Amino acid sequence: MSISLGPAATSIILLLGVVISVLGWLVARRQIEIEMARQTTIYASTLAHGVEAQIGSLYQALHRRAELWSDPQRSPDFWQPSVDLFLRENPSLLAIAHSDPSRPMLGSAEGMRALTQLMPSIVASAEGTEGDVVIGPVMFEGRPLFGLRVKTDLASPPARVFAAFDPSIALHELLDERAVGYGIRVEAGDRELFRRPASGAAIPAELAQNDSVSLGIGSAWTLSTWPIATTALSYYQQGPLLVLVSGLLASTLIAFAVHYGTLAWRRADALRDANLELARQIEETQRGQGDLRSLSGELEERVEQRTAELHETIVELETFNYSVSHDLRGPLGAVINFAAILREDYESRLDETARDILARIVRSATAAVSMMDALLAYSRSGRSELRKAPLDVARLVREVEQELVAISPQYACAVKIGDLPDVVADESMLRFIFSNLISNACKFVRPADSPSVEVGGRVSGGEAVFHVRDAGVGFDMRFAEKLFKVFERLHPSDEYPGHGVGLAIVARMVRRHGGRVWAQGAVGKGATFYFTIPVRDGSGDATKS
Repeated sequence: MSISLGPAATSIILLLGVVISVLGWLVARRQIEIEMARQTTIYASTLAHGVEAQIGSLYQALHRRAELWSDPQRSPDFWQPSVDLFLRENPSLLAIAHSDPSRPMLGSAEGMRALTQLMPSIVASAEGTEGDVVIGPVMFEGRPLFGLRVKTDLASPPARVFAAFDPSIALHELLDERAVGYGIRVEAGDRELFRRPASGAAIPAELAQNDSVSLGIGSAWTLSTWPIATTALSYYQQGPLLVLVSGLLASTLIAFAVHYGTLAWRRADALRDANLELARQIEETQRGQGDLRSLSGELEERVEQRTAELHETIVELETFNYSVSHDLRGPLGAVINFAAILREDYESRLDETARDILARIVRSATAAVSMMDALLAYSRSGRSELRKAPLDVARLVREVEQELVAISPQYACAVKIGDLPDVVADESMLRFIFSNLISNACKFVRPADSPSVEVGGRVSGGEAVFHVRDAGVGFDMRFAEKLFKVFERLHPSDEYPGHGVGLAIVARMVRRHGGRVWAQGAVGKGATFYFTIPVRDGSGDATKS
């Protein structure tokens, strides 16, 4: 007995299938929205703790320094170098002044103008108040600033230290790199202290998460966080196969992000608690004993302990990075292989949309493997043994030029080699540094231009300073700090291929030699990359080649 379905029944079944598919897509989308809200809550809480720790640590550091600056046993000459060093270490503090008129106000010209303008308001707010005082935010030349007064009882009469504080500098340093896929805004009262991205687009109230940031002094700040990356929802419109593959990849990335964020948050929280305990013990030692020699010894011991903990943290993070990068290669390779098998065996049965989906899967997985290789290279650059030996740098650069012509003829260009001082360094690392900088200089060239590169160096202040200069596309100096960070790119990858890891490895290798690396440039006017290698005194001084 057979049952024959007419056109109406077939249409109903088809309609039901379409309805079920649409309902499934809507449920999947809703689940993603719920997950995004949960991730936003976790992310916002982590950022709030980070801001509290950063600003609280700065305030505690200022309070401890105020005790030292007001110590009557300290020489008056101690004031200026100590304040200058503290301002360099904390660029968000624009200027510092002391109630003792014999100690001059110190800071940038702009910062001293700001503190001079804020001083009457600080003094007026502090009348009748024995503790520390914070005023602000107060607009100064279009920037919201805070004024601080820190009281110390070491001197007689009690001394006071005043400071002008720009919260946007501290917040940019803390939050700029974390605003990936999320918008962030920090407010104090009715003043906006920080916003990322910088556009004035409206904040979606239904997705925003607001957290209060308690600083231990002054009024609390409000930190708002909301997701801005919604591309994950579009994957559920591409069919069951893409949903499955995207789900696997998204689950891996989310697990990695949550684990890494939790690990970093716990470590930061533990270090913050340890630093607070250290500050309390220092204060008790200063008040109870007054023995600076004993305090110095105790501080050195604890600094060594914190340094060891920090080193352990760095080793753990590098090991974790290596493990994740290495272990993800297998599953991604399987995705590529199975996609190739599917295309080879079933290509004739697939329509144009399915073949396009397979091509996207292969491209995405291949790009992920390439990024993993870059991560592995970055991880190895921090663990490889440093083998220093005297080097003829001019010879090494000529060899690098010849190797680039032989291996990558597309990057061949005219290289002008100037004076290059000899140094004592690891030859393989120095070879990689010059190879990366020269190949980049040849690669980032304007269309129809002939690339040219100038390599030179000199000895200055106990350092050999090398430079690689080109006349290529250049870059915006506002984003110069991003050049030496992993996966940070200033040019489209479809025009200039790469993952943004090479310069990060260069920076790490230079730092391992005890040197510095920086860059200067302008859009359309070329770029110059500098790095230094320390030279030895006496018979080991670098010489001109």
